[in-house]
Amino acid sequence: MMNILIVEDNEGDVLLLKEALRESGIAFHLKHLADGEQALVYLNERRGGEGVSAPDLVLLDLNLPKRDGWEVLQVLRRSPDLTRTPVVILSSSNAPEDLRRAASADSLIYIRKPSNLDDFLAIGKRIEAFWLSCQPS
Repeated sequence: MMNILIVEDNEGDVLLLKEALRESGIAFHLKHLADGEQALVYLNERRGGEGVSAPDLVLLDLNLPKRDGWEVLQVLRRSPDLTRTPVVILSSSNAPEDLRRAASADSLIYIRKPSNLDDFLAIGKRIEAFWLSCQPS
């Protein structure tokens, strides 16, 4: 079972992501946090902690309350215990700067949040394929 951390402040998007993951056939346990500050606390608790497991995959929105997704990503990439954690950025942003920053990061894909239900549900398969591609051979 995959342990997924989703950092997303929009409850509707969280529900759609859960459904997309279910439809893809991924067996998962989901931890949801609604802002960047909660995510930073949660991730800091997982850095080298005995008996505390890091997420297998992080689904991260960029536009979060309190701390943005880039700050959360920075903690993930600077911590030796979390640096290889695959991250899927799910954002409505199409800003060239966001796309450029995402392209320069390791173990990361950037998916624009779709505007219709069918496309949103298809995200599950993309997430699954990305996660599998990050697994050691």
